[in-house]
Amino acid sequence: MKPSIQGSKRRRARPASAVAEGDGRNDRELVYAARGGDERAFDALFYRYRDGIYRLSLAITKDPQAADEIVVDTFARAYRALARLEPDDTLRPWLYRVAINESYDRRPRAGGTPSSLDDAAEEVTAGEERSPSALAEREETRRVVIAALDELDEKHRTVVVLHYLSELALAEIALVVGSPVGTVKSRLHYALRRLRTHLSAHPGLVVEPSPSERATGER
Repeated sequence: MKPSIQGSKRRRARPASAVAEGDGRNDRELVYAARGGDERAFDALFYRYRDGIYRLSLAITKDPQAADEIVVDTFARAYRALARLEPDDTLRPWLYRVAINESYDRRPRAGGTPSSLDDAAEEVTAGEERSPSALAEREETRRVVIAALDELDEKHRTVVVLHYLSELALAEIALVVGSPVGTVKSRLHYALRRLRTHLSAHPGLVVEPSPSERATGER
C-alpha cells in the first residue's frame, strides 16, 4: 500500500473527500485500520489534518511551497511509522511535532527571502468556511501575529503559533512540545509580553491570555 499524499496543493484546493468527512472512527481506529492495509483510513487521517499542518508550517516558514512540502513529508513519516504509532485519542500532537521540526529545518537562512506575509495570510485562510467578515478578521489577526513572530525565539514562537494560529488548547500544546502545561502557560505569557509593543498598533486584536493561562516563571 502506498499513501496517497502526493500533490498536497492539489488536495488542499479541493473539498475534503466524502470518505474523510463521513468517517466516524477516531484516530487510533484509523491508525490500526491503515496499518492493516486500509488506504481509505490513511486518506481520512490525511484529510483530517492536512489543513492544520499546512497553516502551522506556513506560519513558521512563511513559504507556501515549503508548507506544501512539509504536509507531504509529515504524512510520509506518519505512514512509515504506522507500525509503532499508538495514539490515545488523536494523532494531532504527533503530526504537529513532526511538522514543527520540519518547518524550523526549512526556515530561510540569513539572507533568504521568505514569501510575502500578505500572501501567506491569504493562503492560511483559503478554504475556511466562515463568513466574509469573520474570514477578513481572522486573516488580519494571523497576518499581524505572523509578522511579529520573528521577535521570538523558537520555543516561544512555537506556543504562540500553536495557540493563536492553530487554535490548540494548552493541554494539547503541552503534548506537542513535550512540556508541562504550566511551562506552556509561562512561555505563552512571556511571548505575548514581548509581542505587546509590536501588536499595540492593532488595539482590536485580542491576544492576551485568559486568567487561567497567565503564569510566570520559566521562560
